[in-house]
Amino acid sequence: MYSGLIIKESIGDENLFDIINIVNVEIWKTNNKPKYWTAITFTSSCDDFPHRLAEALVYSPHGLTWYVDFQDETYKYIVLKDTILKYHIGNEEEKSTVCRKCIELGVPKEQLDWAE
Repeated sequence: MYSGLIIKESIGDENLFDIINIVNVEIWKTNNKPKYWTAITFTSSCDDFPHRLAEALVYSPHGLTWYVDFQDETYKYIVLKDTILKYHIGNEEEKSTVCRKCIELGVPKEQLDWAE
């Protein structure tokens, strides 16, 4: 079972919402564009969820690098458009490698503070 949080505005193919269970929805006011984000806490038991998510994400026209972080019992996943990164939860060496790759792909360093 996967669990995490998705920003709705990062999703280009809304069919993704057919394979998640929505746990909570919040509206966040940001200092970015779009001005408001829809934060969806979710779970999913879809076996190929990471791949479906990587295909559904969009490239932001506002210069943001959209990504989703989520986990299952073993792995932490960081998924960007057409890119799936993962590491064993608690493995700091693997996490550092994933964080370096995220920075290379445009994720701001201050956003690499996801919970495990």
